Amino acid sequence: MVKKRKIEYNSIEEIDNKVKKLKLDLAKHKGMLASKTKTNNTSKKGELKKEIARLLTKKNQLSKLNLVNAVEGKK
Repeated sequence: MVKKRKIEYNSIEEIDNKVKKLKLDLAKHKGMLASKTKTNNTSKKGELKKEIARLLTKKNQLSKLNLVNAVEGKK
């Protein structure tokens, strides 16, 4: 699991790429759970969902910051 202070992405594209990768991992994990395949870490589903939510929050913050900076730059 990634700690909040370790999420240091500078661009929205980096965050999008990481979210896509995590969503793919989540889908694979859900498939393993649905097929009742034994997994080493049963709590991984929750961890992946939380990490995706953190990244999307960071993406939102960056996009709002970029919007504010663009508006202030036009004034």
